[in-house]
Amino acid sequence: MKELLEPHVIISLAVIIGSLSIVAITFIIVLRDKISGVFVSRTGVEIRTNDIPDWSKIAAETDLIDENNCKSIRKATARLMILDPEEHGTSAETMLAIREANLPLIYAAFENHHTRELKADADAYLEDKAQDIAEAVQIFQTHFPELSVETSDAFACHWLKKILLPNLRRACGEKIAYYTSQLRRSDISKTVKEMLTECRIKNVDYIACIDQLAMRHDIGEKSSIFIRHRPERGEP
Repeated sequence: MKELLEPHVIISLAVIIGSLSIVAITFIIVLRDKISGVFVSRTGVEIRTNDIPDWSKIAAETDLIDENNCKSIRKATARLMILDPEEHGTSAETMLAIREANLPLIYAAFENHHTRELKADADAYLEDKAQDIAEAVQIFQTHFPELSVETSDAFACHWLKKILLPNLRRACGEKIAYYTSQLRRSDISKTVKEMLTECRIKNVDYIACIDQLAMRHDIGEKSSIFIRHRPERGEP
């Protein structure tokens, strides 16, 4: 019976298989901390890494930072007052006007991607919020003439400077610290580290933008008409 394979062919196949085995074993040893499973089937060998689980945990942690930040912004915003109760009293109409002025900003705490929108066009962002406030308090202007468009604009600046920017800066700082700690790990892949580096750089850029806005004279001047003797509760 004729041999199906010549001896030299068998030797060549053995060398190739051996070489591939060495490469595969070396690959598994090098990435052993990042491999979650090795599966062999008719179609070949499938090696699964920890990239997805690792990134899911990282995303969950940063989502928690964002969630806590939204709560802080909401709570601090609810304490803002577009009308001074010491001047106007605490009648139902006064308190309702204050509540209605705050509502668009409270909604924004959960609906907006603040850092991205501020970095893209801070003036457009402020204008949008001022318009929302003006529309919300329009029905109270007959009783409170001071609730003008200019007042709504100033109130939006006050919210930005006293509530939004400090909380955003704190959240970005927390993310940077977290990304930095994850970059020190030796058990995550290069791909995940590249993603972490990009996220860290993005938040550093956000802080630079926040600091520039915090120093803007026009925003500070408009905000100053709402400055009380005591700071708003909830400010960082």
